Amino acid sequence: MKWILVIITLAFSPLFSLAVPSQAKNDACAEQVVTNVRLKTVAFTRSCDQLSEKINQLKSNDQAGIKDARLALLKCREKYKSIEFFLDYYFKASAHDFNSPPKFSAEEPEDDYLPPVGFQQIEVLLFNKNVFAQKADLQQLSSSMTKSALNLPLLLTGFQTSDAQILRCLQVSLIRIMTLGITGYDAPLLKSGVTEAHISLDAIKTSLQPFFKQQPALKMEMLLTAGLSYLKTHPGFDYFDRMQFLKLYAMPLQQQLAQYIKQAKLNLNDKGILNIGAKNIFSPEALNGDIFLDFREKKPQLITLGKLLFFDKRLSGTVTRSCATCHQPERYFTDGLAKSATINGGGHVLRNAPTLLYAGFQYSHFWDARAKSLVEQVREVLLNRDEMAGNDSVILSRLSHDQKYITLFKAAFPDGDYQKISMYGIAEGLTAYVLSLSPRNSPFDKYMTGDKFALTRQQIHGFNLFMGKAQCGTCHFAPLFNGLIPPYYESTELEIIGVPKTDDRKHLSADDDEGSYRLNPVKYNRGAFKTPTVRNVAKTGPYMHNGSFHNLNTVMDFYNAGGGNGWGLNNPEQTLPSDSLKLNKGEINAIIGFLNSLTDKPLRTKKG
Repeated sequence: MKWILVIITLAFSPLFSLAVPSQAKNDACAEQVVTNVRLKTVAFTRSCDQLSEKINQLKSNDQAGIKDARLALLKCREKYKSIEFFLDYYFKASAHDFNSPPKFSAEEPEDDYLPPVGFQQIEVLLFNKNVFAQKADLQQLSSSMTKSALNLPLLLTGFQTSDAQILRCLQVSLIRIMTLGITGYDAPLLKSGVTEAHISLDAIKTSLQPFFKQQPALKMEMLLTAGLSYLKTHPGFDYFDRMQFLKLYAMPLQQQLAQYIKQAKLNLNDKGILNIGAKNIFSPEALNGDIFLDFREKKPQLITLGKLLFFDKRLSGTVTRSCATCHQPERYFTDGLAKSATINGGGHVLRNAPTLLYAGFQYSHFWDARAKSLVEQVREVLLNRDEMAGNDSVILSRLSHDQKYITLFKAAFPDGDYQKISMYGIAEGLTAYVLSLSPRNSPFDKYMTGDKFALTRQQIHGFNLFMGKAQCGTCHFAPLFNGLIPPYYESTELEIIGVPKTDDRKHLSADDDEGSYRLNPVKYNRGAFKTPTVRNVAKTGPYMHNGSFHNLNTVMDFYNAGGGNGWGLNNPEQTLPSDSLKLNKGEINAIIGFLNSLTDKPLRTKKG
C-alpha cells in the first residue's frame, strides 16, 4: 500500500508562543513534569531499538516475524504516546521525525519535498503485501528514528518552561485525543487509536498530579479516572462509542481544565484560530475565524458591507451575475450544478462551486488551494473571465458614487486610508461575510451542546463509524469536519482520492483535472484537492471537485471500496487507502444519517 499525504502548511499567525520563559529555572510543577518526561524518553529509546531489532530479523515469507515487527511497532508507539503531549508542543521537529503522516511534504510549494519518515510510514510498509521487499526502507526508517530518540536527552538538557505552558500543553493534548487519537488518525492499520488514547490521557493525568497537590480539583480527577477506565475497558477500535466518551468524559474534562487554569491564574494570552478557553472543541466559539480578517475590530460593519456586495451584480463585467448567482443561500450557498455556467453562457467553469458555509475556516482556498487567503480568492473570482469577468476600474467607477457604499466603507474601516472604496476593501468585506456563514445550529450541534433528543440512535451510531471504522474523521476533522488539521488547526490538508470523470462504473475513466499539480507540478500533487467540509453535505450535491457524484450513496460506495483505485482505476499516488473499509449497508446508512444531522437551518438572507 502506498499512502502519501499532501499538506499545505502556512506560517499564519502563530497559535502558541513556545518561547522559553525568562525565569532562571522551571516552575515547581513544570519541573516535575519535565523530570518525568526525561525518564519516559529512556523507555521510548529502548523500544525504538527493539523495533529496529525486529525489523532487522525480518525474513522472506516469515509471517511470524512480520507479526513480531508489527507488535514491536505497536509497543514503540505506546511508549511514544506517553511523551507525545510534550514533544509535539515544545519540539515539533522531533515530533515530526517520530509521528508525521506518511507523506512527501514541503513547507511551501517551492521547497524540496521530503520523504515520509517515522511510525506512520513504517506502519504502511509493515502492512504492505510484500513486507520483505520493503526491508531496506524499514531498516533505514527505524534506524533514523532510534537516532532521533537518542537525541532527546540533549534537547531536554537545561530545558526551561513554566507551569502555564505545561497546562496549555495538556489542553492541546486533550484536543488531540478527542479529534485525532480516537479516530485512529496516525495508526489506521494497527487500529490502536483507543488504546493509545488511554496512554495519552494517562500522561495528562500524571502531569496534572503536581498541580493537584497545590490546588486540588476533585471533579477533574474523577473525570480523568473515569475516562481512563472507559478507554481501558472498551479498547476495540471499530465499535468504540466515541460519542459517549466525548460527552461523558472528554468534553467535561476540557471544560474543567480550562476553569482550573483560569482559577489558578495561569492563562496564556494566545491569539489564534483555536480558542483554547472555549467550553469544549465542539462549542461554536472553539474556532476563531476573526484571525482571517485584517480589521477585526470592525467585524459587524464589514459583514454588513460584504453582504450588500455579495448580492450586487455590478461586481460582474456584464452586470448579470453576483456572488449569489453560483452560491445561492436557498441552496446552502451552492448552485446545484456539477459545474457552474460561465458568465457568457458558452460553457462551464473548471470546477464545482462548493458551499460557502464554513468555507472561511481554511488557510488555502479554491479546490486546488492556490489562494492563500479569502481576500486573494475574492479578487481572483471577480477578475476571472469565466466567473465574474470584472474589471477593477469599472467596478470602482460603478460603486464610488453610491452613497450607501460610501457610508458603509467609512463605517467598516477605522483608518482613513481604507475608507475610500477600493478593491481591497471590497474583498475584505466579502471575506467578513463569508466568515459569518458559520451557523453551527444543526441537530448535531444541538446534541453536542446539550439537547439529548437532537440525534437519533442511528445518527449517533453513524458518528461513531464516521470517526472510527469508516476513517472519515481522519481527513474531515472535527469540529468543522473539513481539512483543517487539529489540534492546532494551523494547516489545510489536500488529498488524492482518485475521483473519476463520472460516477458511471460501467464506463469508468480517470478525471483529467490535475488539481494542485497545475500550481506546483510535482507528482505528489497530481490530482490533489482540498478536503472540504461535510457540514450540510446532504444539501450541497453534486459532489467532488468535478461534481461527478450525484448522491451520498455513490459517495459512500466510492470510499467504502477504497477510492479510485478500489473502483478499478490505477493511481499510484492516491493518498486514500485502496483497501475496502468493509462497511455493510446498515453502517453506510448510519453514516449517511449522521451526515444528514450536520444540516443547519437555512439562513434567512435578504438581498442587500
